[in-house]
Amino acid sequence: MPKRSSHIDSLPARDELRAWLAAEQRPRLSLYLPLEQHARHHQQNLQLRDQAVRDTEKKLAALGIPADPWLERLRAIEVEVRNLEPRTATLAVFADANTQRIVPLHTALPYAVFVSDGFALRPLLGVLAHSSRYRLLAVSEHRVALFDGGSAGLAATPHAGIPTSLEDALGSLKTEKELRVRGTGPGGNIPVSYSHGGASEERKLDRERFHAALAAALGPILKDDAIPLVVAGIDEHRTALREKLKLPSLLDEGIRGNVDALSPTALHERAWPLVQQWCSARAAASVAHYERARSLGKGLDLVDDVAAAAATGRVRRLWLDAERRIDGRVDAQSGRTLEGRGDDDVLDSLAELVLARGGDVIPVPAAALPSQSGLAAELH
Repeated sequence: MPKRSSHIDSLPARDELRAWLAAEQRPRLSLYLPLEQHARHHQQNLQLRDQAVRDTEKKLAALGIPADPWLERLRAIEVEVRNLEPRTATLAVFADANTQRIVPLHTALPYAVFVSDGFALRPLLGVLAHSSRYRLLAVSEHRVALFDGGSAGLAATPHAGIPTSLEDALGSLKTEKELRVRGTGPGGNIPVSYSHGGASEERKLDRERFHAALAAALGPILKDDAIPLVVAGIDEHRTALREKLKLPSLLDEGIRGNVDALSPTALHERAWPLVQQWCSARAAASVAHYERARSLGKGLDLVDDVAAAAATGRVRRLWLDAERRIDGRVDAQSGRTLEGRGDDDVLDSLAELVLARGGDVIPVPAAALPSQSGLAAELH
C-alpha cells in the first residue's frame, strides 16, 4: 500500500467518544505512542516504528486473528509533522476493522499496545481530565489581558469593558501628583523630579481603585463557573484580585512577577503545569461525591454491583484506578463479568459501558479511591 498522509483527529469530546463506542466491530486496537520513542521522522512526516507494528502482530496472532490487514494499515500511517500541534508528545491510535483515528496528545504517556474487545480509554480519559479549558489573566499597571486556553496554548479574548491598564481603569480618578524639578549635585545642575504629598499612599490608593474597577469588570464575565483561572502578576495584584473576585476556580498558585513582556506562549508554558495540578486535585477531590452518594444509599464499590448498575444506565459517575488491570470483560446487556481474551480488562470495559450509557468516567490514582476494588460509582 502506498504511503499517504493520515487524518489527524482533534481531542474528542465525550459525545464523540460515545459515537466511537457505538460501533459493533471487534476486536479493537489501542496504541499509545510517545513520539520520541515510537515514531520516526521521515523528511517532514512521522511514521510508526517497527516495534509498534511487531507488538500488534504478536497480539493479533495470539488471538488467531489474521494480522495482515491490520499491519498494512499501521505501516501506511504517515503523519505530516506540520499537521501536529506544537508540544504534541504522544500519538494515540484507535482502530477497529473499519475505522482508524489518530489523536495527538500533549501529555507524554507510556508506550502501550492493547488488542481487546473494547478500546483502552483510561489513558485518554486521564488526558481529557487534564486538558480542561482554562483562563489566564495577566495584570500589571501597564497591561491587563484576558486569555482563553487549553492544552495547545493561549489566545487573547478581548472583552468590551475590561480596562487595559491602570490608567484606562481609573481615568480621571487617577491621582495626579504635582511634579517639580530641583537641582542637586555641585552647582545644582542635576535635575531630579519630586512631588508634594505622600506618593506611596497615593499609589496605594490608585492600586486599590484599580483592583476594584478590574474586579467589577471581570465579575460578570468570569461569573462563578468551573473554568480554572490563573492570575499572572506581582503578589499585590494577585492577592487583591483573589479577595475581590472570590472565585472557587481561581488557582491558589499563579505566575509571579512582572508580566509586561511575557508572550502568550511564555505565559502558557508557566501556567499549564499549574492547571494540570489543579485538575488532578479536582479529580481526586471529586471522590467526595461518592462518599455523599454512599451515605444516601447510592454508592457502590464492588465490581459485580457496579457492572450490573452500569448495564442498566444507572451509573452517573464512575471513578477508576488509573493503573490497575483486572482480567475479563463486562457483558453490556447483562452486566455480568465474563472471561476475556487478549488485553480485555474489566475496568476498561466498565469505562466503555458507563460512557456509552451517558455517565462520566474519572481515572484517579489508587490512593484517591475510597475502596480497594479499583473503582467507585455514584448512581443516579
